[in-house]
Amino acid sequence: MMPRPAAAALLLALAATSTPPARATTPEPPAPTGPAPRARLTVEPGALPITTGQCNGGRLQVKLTNPGPEPIYATARLGASDLLHLPRRLISTWLPPGYTRTVPVTVSAATGTAPATYLVRVISKDQRIEVPVTVTPPAPSPDLTRSVSRVNASSYRAGLLPCGALDGDADPAHWWKGTGWADGTGKEWPDRLRLKWATPQTVSSVRVTTTDSAEFPAAQFGLRDWDIQVAGPDGWQTVAAVRGNTAAAVTSTFPPRRTAQLRIVTHAANGTNDWSRIAELQVF
Repeated sequence: MMPRPAAAALLLALAATSTPPARATTPEPPAPTGPAPRARLTVEPGALPITTGQCNGGRLQVKLTNPGPEPIYATARLGASDLLHLPRRLISTWLPPGYTRTVPVTVSAATGTAPATYLVRVISKDQRIEVPVTVTPPAPSPDLTRSVSRVNASSYRAGLLPCGALDGDADPAHWWKGTGWADGTGKEWPDRLRLKWATPQTVSSVRVTTTDSAEFPAAQFGLRDWDIQVAGPDGWQTVAAVRGNTAAAVTSTFPPRRTAQLRIVTHAANGTNDWSRIAELQVF
């Protein structure tokens, strides 16, 4: 038997000369060798003329493109003078390789805004684009909707906003393309579309154009019953009424009235998918 001191010495020698087992290691990711990927920013058009009024604005197309081989997350921030209205101040989107996201942004100026050129700024990382927006008052027109300062509705559907009924496109076949208004509460009546002017106007005629196309014929989808009302000292007064309509457009005339507000109160459509559908509203 080996003496205890000798055995202990032997164990210490073996421990000193043995090699510890190798440990599994995870390789470190390579350090970035260049700037972080970014989206390419473009804005069209390069300059935008608009006239004052809630519905007289113009539209910018903000585009973010991923030019690289990997998907990226992109953002763009928008800013403008306080005298311009932008419906959104931030765009954020996920971009697959080679993909372009186009976001429409409507720019408008309230009635009474001083004629001048203002700037809209769009910034994405180190890219900055400034678009000059030239604001002027609307040209004189017999159609008083061109000078409306405010328009609203009891409800509306996405893509069929109140301003769609005042955009100058009176083609009844275009209603479903976003150039008209539709309420957002199908088969619930009445619905209302209201116009307001900055100063009183003299009105004596209103033309309502509803939908009429191969896909949405007036006799099946068009507006059937409605009232035309003007605001007076004693509240809203009905100056014309239409019942049983199956035509694409109806013009109602009445004795001239001085008013700063007018509204269409709808009561029924022609059966199928009962909505209020107005392609264009004109006031004379």
